[in-house]
Amino acid sequence: MKSFKEFLILILFAVGLSLLFTVWYNQEFSLAKVEAIEVTNPELESKLLIACTEGKFPEKIGHGIIDHYKNNYNLSLVDISDLSTINQENYEGIFLIHTWEKWNPPPDIVKFMDISKKFNDKIVIMATSSGGSSQTDDVDGITGGKESENVQFYVKEAITKMDSVLDGL
Repeated sequence: MKSFKEFLILILFAVGLSLLFTVWYNQEFSLAKVEAIEVTNPELESKLLIACTEGKFPEKIGHGIIDHYKNNYNLSLVDISDLSTINQENYEGIFLIHTWEKWNPPPDIVKFMDISKKFNDKIVIMATSSGGSSQTDDVDGITGGKESENVQFYVKEAITKMDSVLDGL
């Protein structure tokens, strides 16, 4: 009976440790929300959407895209968690910048892509990962490392891809 109690205590300890690890992991690696930005000009009708995850690298890419297009388009920068409120038909181009979560695209990106299939031709995706090699299946996009110092290279890549989307309208 003593060994059964010890076994039960060991199991409970392991379960408790697993729960603590799960809580720590989610706190440590969960992403904060990006502050929404609107750049509007009443003389312009065309709109671009930029949705990204929080982080220095994704936000620098987003701001670089805004700087490039601010004189030609009304721009919205939102957090990817706000994608469920977006009507894709309102935008000429959509740029998604996400960081991989547990070796997968974030659920908000997956859901948005599933409901936006008919608009995939106006969506450009950039996926960031630690090593910069992970990419979203079946999507023509850009991959880069989260800690990359070459932000301008990726901004230019993003603009080139978005320009080809906008030229196809």
